Amino acid sequence: MHLLHLRLPYRAPSLYPPYALASRLQDHLRRSLLDLKDNRPGSKPYTPTIISFTPLPTYTLGRRQASPLTGDEATRLSAPVYYPSSPLASGGSSPLMSAPIQRIDGEHGTVKLPVSILHSPRGGLTTYHGPGQVVLWPILDLISSQHNKYTVRCYTRLLEKTTISTLWKAFGIHSFTTDDPGVWVRSGAAWAPSPEETGEGEKTEKEEKGEACALAGTTEKSFVGEDEGPLAKVAALGVHLRRHVSGLGTAINVDMPGPEVTREALNPWARFVPCGLEGKTVTSVRGELDKAKGNPQATQRYEGMLNPPAVAGAWAENLARNIGVEEVKTVGEDEVVSLLEELVSGKATQEEVGEEEREFVRLIREQLDREGERGAGGESDGGK
Repeated sequence: MHLLHLRLPYRAPSLYPPYALASRLQDHLRRSLLDLKDNRPGSKPYTPTIISFTPLPTYTLGRRQASPLTGDEATRLSAPVYYPSSPLASGGSSPLMSAPIQRIDGEHGTVKLPVSILHSPRGGLTTYHGPGQVVLWPILDLISSQHNKYTVRCYTRLLEKTTISTLWKAFGIHSFTTDDPGVWVRSGAAWAPSPEETGEGEKTEKEEKGEACALAGTTEKSFVGEDEGPLAKVAALGVHLRRHVSGLGTAINVDMPGPEVTREALNPWARFVPCGLEGKTVTSVRGELDKAKGNPQATQRYEGMLNPPAVAGAWAENLARNIGVEEVKTVGEDEVVSLLEELVSGKATQEEVGEEEREFVRLIREQLDREGERGAGGESDGGK
């Protein structure tokens, strides 16, 4: 048994998949798994799967968002976001400037990206997803005999533990859970020597045996004192289950603006109170490495991992280990785009497909074809 990793391609600074397209792919895969559970003819065998992606700027409203946004709130959130025009945690080759995003006068060195506002089946209030972040959605049958089984509570703890262990093993960042959802750090005091140097990266006996609730989220007291820095969320978490089939998951802030960036045009977090948690702030992996006490070279040390695809790969490996499967198989970009082409063609769904989704699939296919032609000619992209 293996964990299948579908990584939606993107090309910084301007070609990112719409959040709605990733949702469409997730719905398609969940329906396929539910069909299998119903023993419908033609159903494919079960393979635990994870989708990872970095979307265009998107605000999602959770089920606790009881009242609709006011006109002023919607206008504020939907204003375009400006991002660096140099590759921001790029998903591959050099920037694709043929995408329908224009450089903006007065914002030197930036591109303007459109913003979407969508409703989400998760709990909670408003949160943000966009460039510099990796979104990770496992699609698992929580009661399958082919890997460890999970109750709803234990599955949530699995997501937390997988995120905490990834941040620790990949970056030496101490993170933890609190009474509020998500994974948190003490900002400015999160980095420490790598687990290889301290020996803290070893599994516990219960983890080796695959006991699901041995994977409970690590609390703050295990790592740091209460006064070493302000609480800051480094990863969001949301879960949606249907007949034990998982949806949604985790979003890790890899390289995003921090609270020191106060301009709303440059920092989408500055436009709202994330998840409705007053007095709490948001941080990113790069932000914490930049603040590392006693090690000003911490960011340089981990530079090769400071991009969403690398973090997604590490997270998928940890998830596979935690659920008790042997390996991760990452699907190639060409095969992923072929599946997306089928989905937006309408052959796989009767639901209406947005023009933004079709346009992204067309552009990313053209980009892959150009890269393939250059590769066949012996040229190098330098970013792959």
